[in-house]
Amino acid sequence: MARSWAKVKVAPGIWRDGARLVAEVRVGSGRDGTQGRARDVFPLGTDLAKIQAWQHGAKRALLLAAPDAPTRGSLAADIPDYLATLPDGAYREDSRAIFEHWIASPLGELSRHEISRLDVIAQISRWTDAGAAAGTCNKRLSRLRSLYRTLDGVTVPNPTDAIKFLREPEREPRDIPVRIVNLILESLVDRGRGDRGETRPKVSETKLRLRVMAWTGIAPATLKRVRPRDLDLASARIYLRPRRKGKGSDGAWVTLLPAAVDALKAFVAAGLVGRAWSASSMRKSWQVGIARARLAAERVADETGDDSWARELATLPPKSKPYDLRHSFGSELYRQTGDIRAVSELLQHATLETTKRYTKGAVSERVAAAIKTASATYAAIPSLPAPGATRARKLRIVRPAVS
Repeated sequence: MARSWAKVKVAPGIWRDGARLVAEVRVGSGRDGTQGRARDVFPLGTDLAKIQAWQHGAKRALLLAAPDAPTRGSLAADIPDYLATLPDGAYREDSRAIFEHWIASPLGELSRHEISRLDVIAQISRWTDAGAAAGTCNKRLSRLRSLYRTLDGVTVPNPTDAIKFLREPEREPRDIPVRIVNLILESLVDRGRGDRGETRPKVSETKLRLRVMAWTGIAPATLKRVRPRDLDLASARIYLRPRRKGKGSDGAWVTLLPAAVDALKAFVAAGLVGRAWSASSMRKSWQVGIARARLAAERVADETGDDSWARELATLPPKSKPYDLRHSFGSELYRQTGDIRAVSELLQHATLETTKRYTKGAVSERVAAAIKTASATYAAIPSLPAPGATRARKLRIVRPAVS
């Protein structure tokens, strides 16, 4: 029996086959030996961007499964040559991770001399449509530009020339008031969740980790790498190991708050030093704490009429996450001291620009003191009648006579 439908091409590697959409990804060629193929089906009406995002992910997985066999002469084959020019370290590994996205893109199989400026712009547009941040796309463009200039020379034109970086949107403050942080932490249960058939732990490991992050400002990745020799709680000190994120930072010993010392003592007593954890589980626990804090604030408002807690909770950053505790710690430290450099060192930031972004929600002590000093002068300004007020009372409105 003849079929009443035919395959209709929708986009490269995507076609309509009856009552479904079929997407396919191939890596390699018949002459060089096919490295892999992936196929999936989607219901009619599926957003094309969603299917293309699957294609990019599937292609990336296929290429990573056979990293030693890129198409000869392609951009994917040039990337190892570029990486070999970089010194060993965080920048090289970061570059390797960034170029995985270029390999997975349609440009990965093209020769770098065949790629046009419009090709690069189109790929950046696909990433932004898929939800990639402006900073992420700018970093990918910057590394591709560096590859061209390294392999071809700085005087040779390349497709990344004259492509402007995307303008990053203004970031909203993500700090949380200290008393709200404490309310959220206290809203979490003190005992952990036991595995099936096991007794429930006496302490909540997630709550202990969140307490350490709240009162030290330590990043989650840094907390994972803390070792017993990094702690000198008798002297209220901790050694922050060098950070590999971004441009990286040196390690340093820093002084701890009394609340941080107590949190770290409980952290050590629970045997959590050096133990990994699930980031998604911690994020879910943080959201549970926020929900319970809001219920507590509503009860306080009903019983006492004090709705200040509820109003402050309503100003939490959208999609608040545990990493906001780092913003909160830095903002409060800057709010109390006005010393941006001290905050930068404590948070292990490579530049002050990053610290300024973290402390956007804080008014420095210097600005607060300046406004307080100027307030007396502005309050002493005498009140005068508005110019022309006297003349306005003497004006007479003459209406035309009606015949």
